[in-house]
Amino acid sequence: MIKCDKKIKFNRVNKKIFREYDIRGKYPKELDESSAYVLGLAFAKMTGSKKIVVGRDTRLESEKVFWPLVDGLIAGGLRVYNLGVCATPELFFAVGAKKFPGGVMVTASHSPAGQTGFKFCDGQGRVYGLKTGLKKLEKVANQEVKKTWNMEYGTWNIKSKKQEIKKTRNQENKKSKTDFISVASAYKKFALSFVKPAQVSGLKIILDASSGAGSHLADVVFSTLPLRATYVNFQPNDKYPDHGLNPLLPENQTVVSTEIKKQHADLGIIFDGDADRAIFLDEQGKFVQPYYINCLMAEIILQLKKKITIVVDGRLNLAIAQTIKKNGGRILSHRAGYANFIHTMSAKKLLFGCENSGHFMFNFSLKQNPSYVYGDVIIPVLLVLKYLKENKIKLSQAVKKFKDDYVISGELNFPISNFGRAVKKIKNNFKGAKFSKLDGLSVWGKNQDWFFNLRPSHTEPVVRLNLEARNLKILQQLKEQVLKLF
Repeated sequence: MIKCDKKIKFNRVNKKIFREYDIRGKYPKELDESSAYVLGLAFAKMTGSKKIVVGRDTRLESEKVFWPLVDGLIAGGLRVYNLGVCATPELFFAVGAKKFPGGVMVTASHSPAGQTGFKFCDGQGRVYGLKTGLKKLEKVANQEVKKTWNMEYGTWNIKSKKQEIKKTRNQENKKSKTDFISVASAYKKFALSFVKPAQVSGLKIILDASSGAGSHLADVVFSTLPLRATYVNFQPNDKYPDHGLNPLLPENQTVVSTEIKKQHADLGIIFDGDADRAIFLDEQGKFVQPYYINCLMAEIILQLKKKITIVVDGRLNLAIAQTIKKNGGRILSHRAGYANFIHTMSAKKLLFGCENSGHFMFNFSLKQNPSYVYGDVIIPVLLVLKYLKENKIKLSQAVKKFKDDYVISGELNFPISNFGRAVKKIKNNFKGAKFSKLDGLSVWGKNQDWFFNLRPSHTEPVVRLNLEARNLKILQQLKEQVLKLF
């Protein structure tokens, strides 16, 4: 054991960092260099393979835990291939395209500054969540803690350990255990297999990378297309000069909205911090609910591949179910969560999925073999641009038919101490309705006139309510009827 000047207690990895879909926590209070090293070591032991690909977002916190993670992976016997700063879709694409047996993305996605995290995946791109591998990773990591540090004292010296990590990294680099690689050109080739340059020519768009990790990959693709793309917040840093990393927040849409109006652009797109979500604004600079973009994407995909099953977020249902049916497809409503979607789509070899948070999941089999599912945000942008160009319409017009058929409330959040009691109240007050417990509680009205979903948040002490109806009058009545129960 290293002798200590200042003693820091470390006898297990902080349980709080293991979330529903990934690992995430405050640096260094909840997630630090020691946790990163042990998690890397544990993941290496679990995979039992010889190589792995890694990448990170632009956060300073992510850079601090990145190299200790790499040291842990190397100590576990893996050869590490490093993408450096990259978008999360770039990391998952690399796993599938280069046939890596696993990968790790160091990111806290759209969480506030001061946090970092990890997204671990296997060779099929299946992400570790609480129900899909994280519990086992936590167990193995804590077993490795006892092996790696002398737990008689339960302490170690941070300064000394950092010096040891640096020394180890230098030694391992000399042994060529770490290689820097790029998959940008391979990704560009795959993305552009969906759209020919001429099919998007002349369009004017605003791209906002949120000062995050998606700027390089977006530039690789869009800089060579015959359209006019204005880049906003494309300089990666940790200060977020114009806005935060969550594009769903109205205050983070102001810059793009202003630029759309100023430049008379066709539309705007905002990526989140690690570029695995895309939010659209129309030609008027107005935010387009991701649900309606999902309806449009379902129509586009079903024109590309007939009679396929599309996986959708179970929190809303009516408009997208109608769209999929009209276009000859089948719908599979699913529990929310990227990790959950990927596992189901991989197992069933499904080709496309979409969430109401701005996640889009694609299978390589849409264009090539073998089957491999990963999340992407650039391909949806290209397909929407192609659709607008071919149909000679604006984005607001493209989604109008879905909005005319069904209106939605947007997500409403409020505290409920006992979710089970809330479910009983709803069932007692909506007799004759159809119910599902796929994800929280979903309720369908007769004749498909309305729908709502109530589910507990996995990250906050609140429940989330989403409502959908044929018109505003029915929606308002439904909203009042549900809310008066609590």
